[in-house]
Amino acid sequence: MRPSLVRPSLAALTAALLMTAAQPAAAVDKYPERKPGQTPAAGTLEFSIWEETKKAERDARTSGERNHDEALNAYVRGVLDKVAGDYKGDLRLYVMDRPFFNASMGPNGYTEVWTGLLLRAQTEDEVAFVLGHEFAHYRHNHSTEAFENVKSNQNAAAAAGMVIAIIGAGAAANAGSYSAARDISNLTGGLIDAVYLGAIASYFAYSRDNETEADRFGNSYALNAHYDPYASVRIWSYLIEETKASDYERTRKRGGRINVFGSHPLESERVDALSKQADGFKVAGDDDEAQKQKRAAYRERIRPYLGRWLKDDLRRQDYGQTLFLIGHLQQDGLDTGLLNFYAGEAYRLRAKDNIGSPDLLAAANAYTEAAALPDAPPETRRQLGEVYRRMGRTQDAIAAYDTYLKTFPQAEDAWMVEDLLNSLKAAPAPAAPPAPVTN
Repeated sequence: MRPSLVRPSLAALTAALLMTAAQPAAAVDKYPERKPGQTPAAGTLEFSIWEETKKAERDARTSGERNHDEALNAYVRGVLDKVAGDYKGDLRLYVMDRPFFNASMGPNGYTEVWTGLLLRAQTEDEVAFVLGHEFAHYRHNHSTEAFENVKSNQNAAAAAGMVIAIIGAGAAANAGSYSAARDISNLTGGLIDAVYLGAIASYFAYSRDNETEADRFGNSYALNAHYDPYASVRIWSYLIEETKASDYERTRKRGGRINVFGSHPLESERVDALSKQADGFKVAGDDDEAQKQKRAAYRERIRPYLGRWLKDDLRRQDYGQTLFLIGHLQQDGLDTGLLNFYAGEAYRLRAKDNIGSPDLLAAANAYTEAAALPDAPPETRRQLGEVYRRMGRTQDAIAAYDTYLKTFPQAEDAWMVEDLLNSLKAAPAPAAPPAPVTN
């Protein structure tokens, strides 16, 4: 009989490995705050990441989704320059026609701002906070830190996994029975998964720390540029409420949940932290009237693009969120005709082919309100006629189509609407109900 090797227990060694793999990277300041004009030295990890980011920037520069409107790009760029201060010469900004709330800044200064963000912001202050947040990631080298951290944790997870597998195989061979060997093998597989998930959790927890730090610095940078620090609280609170308004349960639940793969702080915690920071600045936030004036000034900037962005937002097919967004945009009574039209579009699209859907009536009401206002799009009456036609309200549909043709006789689709109108007029009237039978 061979003497057994002296070795620590599987449980003890596993516990040690799990603790090692799950530990965040040591708090060593390998990447201190970037200085204006600073570039990485050739051969370093940061240099390699910059080179890869250049490829992404080339794709953005030539993308069909890039917005080339000079006035819009100059405006957003001006906000970024105010927030970035001495670093503005290191940054390049691209506005992208994408209907989601997003902005990003690569480690080489390449910056994207998506139109879904610009549509949801209510004031320039809110745009400034988001750009300040992204600038903080850039200035404090968060992307390089995150890459090195996850690479280190993946290596630790791989090493721990191999050791556990070897120990597990040895334990299974000496188990003495098939069932015991099977149980040990199953346990070994589970432990490898636990080590891997522990390492991944460590990375994403570190990322949450970076997000919190970026919030804090971003708010400071926006304040230094004379923006209202409470704008950060307003825009994040808005996003929480928009998430709750989603048509999809999975989306509604996502906002209030934090899990092993969550890359942002829990929203309520984030809002609380930003609010406390703003209080600590000892700077009075905008009162209601000042906010209203800022909303009006910002709306003036984005008004030329408002209809296009709302049309793009409908492509996301989350009509509950689009309707919530439109309600938010209506708070000051601006652009009411346009906004009611797109509310009608959201209701109509959500109803699909369900002729009994209450969304069809809501669409008809929204189109009717829009049609009475001078800023309603030309197609409002046409869409109203379409909704009435689907509801079976033929005479109302005829009236709406007729008004559309008389108002816009040169419309490109006039011949199609006229053909539809003639077919409705030629259709036989609904049969009268039978007369009551009397004895």
